[in-house]
Amino acid sequence: MMRNYIGLLGISVLIVLSGCRGARSEKTPFHLNPNFDWQPKFRAQMLTTLPPEGTVIWGNEHSFSSAKSREHYLKEDTVFYSGKLENGAFVSTIPVRVDAALMTRGQERFNIYCAACHDQSGTGRGMVVQRGFAPPPNLGDERLLTVQDGYLYDVISNGIRNMPGYAKQIPEADRWAIVAYVRALQKVQHATIEDVPESSRKEIK
Repeated sequence: MMRNYIGLLGISVLIVLSGCRGARSEKTPFHLNPNFDWQPKFRAQMLTTLPPEGTVIWGNEHSFSSAKSREHYLKEDTVFYSGKLENGAFVSTIPVRVDAALMTRGQERFNIYCAACHDQSGTGRGMVVQRGFAPPPNLGDERLLTVQDGYLYDVISNGIRNMPGYAKQIPEADRWAIVAYVRALQKVQHATIEDVPESSRKEIK
């Protein structure tokens, strides 16, 4: 029993000593892999100049299967992806074709993401508001009738005041579809009988 204990003690001492560097030295240690000691990295809150000058953004012209996939990753169309011109001003009109398909898509996305607060007519009395959440403005307010389409797109993307941004939930194309549908809701709120085709006026009660 004693012999086993001494043997175990000896092995433990050898293990401990194997981690020592031996005699102290002022010489720079030899590093088999210096990356273990000096890793290129960024810490939280560190300033960065990324991307480094002279580098090419991930995905050059040879890395994409199509022009559409290149545009999806590089987002070079500033107007479409930000709702702003290069000088930072909001674009005045939707940069995509507005047709029945876009309006249908916009209505669908609006009812999914926006109606909870804005309600399906855009007046700002959605179910969440009825349960105590701060009400959003009526989309038919005079102020919102005069804002640029790019402004509405930016609010959908980044939020404003109590409204969170939906950039992660709603793709860019769908945000423009929602903008188009919001414009339709605004027209409905301020429409008169003269805005209805004469052939359809009899259907209005």
